[in-house]
Amino acid sequence: MYELRLDFAEHKTAALIEAGRTPTLLLRDFLQRFPARAAAPIPPAWLDLPLSSFRLIPVSLGPLAVQALSAQPQAVPVPPKPAGTPAYAPQAFPTTLTDSEAVARAYAGEISKIGRYLSNDLSVLVVCDKVLAEYIYRHAVAQSNKRPLLESDSENSDQLLLQRDMLTPAVRIAGLSRLLAGIKSDQVLVVRHLDTLAGSGEGPLSTDARMLTEVLYRSQESIPTILGFIDPSLGLPKVIVDRFAVRVELAGLSRDAIPYLLTRAERERFAHFEAETLFKNVSGYNAIQLRNVMRYLLANSQPTTPTPRLMALIREFKRGSGDDVEIPDVTFADIGGYEEVKTELFEAIELITGKRPPFSLEGEPEPTEHLPPPAESDAERTRRRKLAPRGFIFHGPPGTGKTLFAKAIANAMNATIQVVSGPEIMDMWVGKSESNLRRLFSIARRNAPAVIFFDEFDSIATQRSGLGEGGSRASNAVVAQLLSEIDGFRPDQDLLVIGTTNRLDIIDEALLRPSRLQPIHIALPDQATRRKIAAIHARGFEAPLLSPDLLDLIAAQSEGFNGDEIRAIFQEIARQIRRGVTITTEVYTQQIEAIRRRRR
Repeated sequence: MYELRLDFAEHKTAALIEAGRTPTLLLRDFLQRFPARAAAPIPPAWLDLPLSSFRLIPVSLGPLAVQALSAQPQAVPVPPKPAGTPAYAPQAFPTTLTDSEAVARAYAGEISKIGRYLSNDLSVLVVCDKVLAEYIYRHAVAQSNKRPLLESDSENSDQLLLQRDMLTPAVRIAGLSRLLAGIKSDQVLVVRHLDTLAGSGEGPLSTDARMLTEVLYRSQESIPTILGFIDPSLGLPKVIVDRFAVRVELAGLSRDAIPYLLTRAERERFAHFEAETLFKNVSGYNAIQLRNVMRYLLANSQPTTPTPRLMALIREFKRGSGDDVEIPDVTFADIGGYEEVKTELFEAIELITGKRPPFSLEGEPEPTEHLPPPAESDAERTRRRKLAPRGFIFHGPPGTGKTLFAKAIANAMNATIQVVSGPEIMDMWVGKSESNLRRLFSIARRNAPAVIFFDEFDSIATQRSGLGEGGSRASNAVVAQLLSEIDGFRPDQDLLVIGTTNRLDIIDEALLRPSRLQPIHIALPDQATRRKIAAIHARGFEAPLLSPDLLDLIAAQSEGFNGDEIRAIFQEIARQIRRGVTITTEVYTQQIEAIRRRRR
């Protein structure tokens, strides 16, 4: 339930009575009947929610609040929606949208909370991407009825700005000390780069962190109000975090905010605007990153472009963002057999995305027009996501297609995938392995929907021990970090963790809980599966003499082969054709026998 502070003036009593009498009335219609002034910007997405979604708090806004309200991008009362206007019609979008306005719209609720905390003299620590800090502090302080006091406001500010790169943390901390000594009751000290002053939260306190701690905890008649910012990828010592009364974290964007961060020209690029599809492709991005994506899309597309083409442009932009992600092209049509495994995976994909993959159990694509996305309420979406798994552990012999399954899942989810070898995570330095894991999951959240695929999963997820020696402590810390990341999935982001192992028995039991990773056994293919795998590779390598009888022969004679060994048969046949060898049934038999001898 959202808090909504409104000044109804003389209509206060009538408005509250009506709100209690008609909880299903939309906020838009309610504000048209009872015009009011809002203490904070009202997110556009709230206007189409019923009154039962809000806790109305009547307030009396003073002159400062009136002045602040006049500067807000969202005015109250709200103009009515034109009759017959479809959802997300182009005329409902603004003609221009600055980055500052985008941040105000995207994080209106959080900015309002920060402003209220500051107005009550409570220090706030904001965890957000660096690019947001400048906009967040301006909007939040404006709503607090206080004045911002910046680090650059200390003596010789111009000189400090010019020489900022040359300043040591000690000099900057000394500047903060001077500001805190002279701060007024109607001022907020804004520290936009608190994390670069204090260092990481790992290990003992550095000299700079000790100095900063002394400055922040200095005894004064009244406790100064501080607004500090740290980046999610950087740590902060606990003693400094505890100086702040409130911690607010801004991560990604909410599903409802996405459609209101586009301009009219950007909306017109979509032949059919699908807010859900756009959200899944930009989930994890902050408001500024989304605006960059939309500028790229606007510059590289034409009006009424089909949605799949626009989503391909977004994925192209992600590839140029510097993150080590892959857009897979493997589909379930490339995997023969394994109907039971596919059934389980299809159900999981449907629970995660809300749409069934466009493939049959035989691996053949199904026409997408026969699979319209079902209409789904928020309550139904919440129930569905409660059933969705956090990830899978594929276990079984080598060469059975575990990596192919991971890439096919990512493709069906229209997701990016990071393929990581387990040993790549481990590092000799204390804390570095956990940092590597945090970075992987941070990249996945920015590129959601995303799949993180750990090959050789047992190298980082072995059972934790009670031994006190360094190797065991490091391994235990990695498992703990992995559990923390998996449990920290946001429900509105499509993230999936997949690991492969030949040793399920040594995986930590906490990871195998039903609410975390679901084990799926991928065994060696049986004869029917081997025949389907052979048919796929025969078509892929354009093998000669292809007939049902030849496929039956290969399936019967390749007992105990994995999928990769069946592929090797046709790969060698293609090489012999390239050398001019005449291919007969005996040549196929010879290749099968050669692989069997190699295995022995």
